[in-house]
Amino acid sequence: MTAQFQDNTSTNVGSQFTSTTTALTANVWSAPIPINGPTSGAGVDRVVLQAVATSGFGVNWANGDTLDIGFLLLETGATAGTVFDGSYVNANSVMYAWTGTADASTSAATTYTPAIALVTKPTFDPCPRVEVTISDVTPTDNVVNVWRTADGKRQAVRGARKWTVNGSNFVIDYEAPLGQMIAYDLEVTSGLNNGVGVTQQTTTVSAASGCIQDPLVPSSAIPIYGDIGPNGEPALRGQALQDFEYAAGVTMVEILGSPDPVALIGQRQTAGNVDLSMITAAAQQTTDLRNLLMQAGVLLVRPIAPWDSELPGLCYIAPKSAIEQPFDTKWGGEITNWAIKSPLVAAPSMNVLVPVWTYGTVAALWATYQAAQTALASKTYLDVLKSPSGV
Repeated sequence: MTAQFQDNTSTNVGSQFTSTTTALTANVWSAPIPINGPTSGAGVDRVVLQAVATSGFGVNWANGDTLDIGFLLLETGATAGTVFDGSYVNANSVMYAWTGTADASTSAATTYTPAIALVTKPTFDPCPRVEVTISDVTPTDNVVNVWRTADGKRQAVRGARKWTVNGSNFVIDYEAPLGQMIAYDLEVTSGLNNGVGVTQQTTTVSAASGCIQDPLVPSSAIPIYGDIGPNGEPALRGQALQDFEYAAGVTMVEILGSPDPVALIGQRQTAGNVDLSMITAAAQQTTDLRNLLMQAGVLLVRPIAPWDSELPGLCYIAPKSAIEQPFDTKWGGEITNWAIKSPLVAAPSMNVLVPVWTYGTVAALWATYQAAQTALASKTYLDVLKSPSGV
C-alpha cells in the first residue's frame, strides 16, 4: 500500500509513504495491512491510497485478476484500532452505524463515557440540595443507580434507584447532608453501558442553617438554628441533644453449674430517644412547624456544625408525640416551646410525593404553549428539566 497526503486542491503535501510488502493467498480474506505515515502537515484534508500489486517478483497481473478490499480504517493517531463497520452489534458502550447506505458508505463507532456533574444549591428554594446531571450515556435505555456516600454510609438518591436513562438525565438530591463532603457515584446495571466505570464526584452543601423537612415533600423544608433564627425560625433548646441511647436486644441464658450467664445480643441500634426540642419565636414559624409535624410521618433533620457532632448528616426521626408548649402567646407574645423526642429510623423508600415543579405550576408560567416554546428556544431538554421557567 502507498499513501499520499493532499490539500483541498488535490496538491500533494509531503512525500508518499509505503507499507511493508504482504503476501496474500488467493480467494482468502487477509488480515489488515497497516501503513503508518508521518504527521500530515498544514492544509491536509485527504489521503490518496493505492494498492501496488504483483503476482510475483515484478510479474504483472493477468487480465481478469482482481483485488477485493473489504475495509479501510483511517486513524488520526499513531495506533491502529480494531476494524469495524456499521453492521457490528452495539456492545460495551460502543455504538456502530453506517453514515449512509449499508456496505456502501463509511461507518462510525461512537464510544459513550457516562459522567456525573454536580451543582450545589445551599438556599431554601425549596431547600438546600445537590443537582445531579448524568450525561454521555448511550442513547438507548440504560438502568442506573445514583448513590450518595456520606458519614461512611452509601444510600441511593431518592428517585434515582433502578432509574432508566437514555442519553442523559437529571435528578435533584433534596436530602444531601449539610456542611460535609458528599460523594456521588453512578452505577449502570443494564444496557449498553452496563458495568462501565464512572468517575466519582464530590461536593459540599455549605448551608447557613440546619433543616427539618418531610423527605417526600421538599417544599416543606424549614431552617433550624442552634440559636433563635433571624426570623423566629425553630432553634434547638438547651436540653436538646444531651443523651444518645444505643440499645440492643439482650437475652440472658443461665448455664447449669456456672454462675455466669450467656448473653445473646442482637444488632445494636442507631441512636434512640434523641431529644430534638425546639423553640419558635414567630407566629408564622410556629404554624409552619406545626403543619410539618401534622403532615409527615417520618421527618428528616439535617444538622450543621457545631450541633451535629454526635448526629449523622441525615437524621430520619419518627416521634410518637410532639408537645407544643405556648410560652407567652396568651399575652400577645410569639414564643412556643416544642418537646420532641424520637429514635433515629430508616429513610422511607418511596419517591418524592409532591415535586417542586408540577404540570400545573409549569402551565401557570406561560399564557400559551407558543410563549413557552419561544422563551425556551435556546434551552436544551436538560435545561428545561432543571428549570422550566428558563431562569
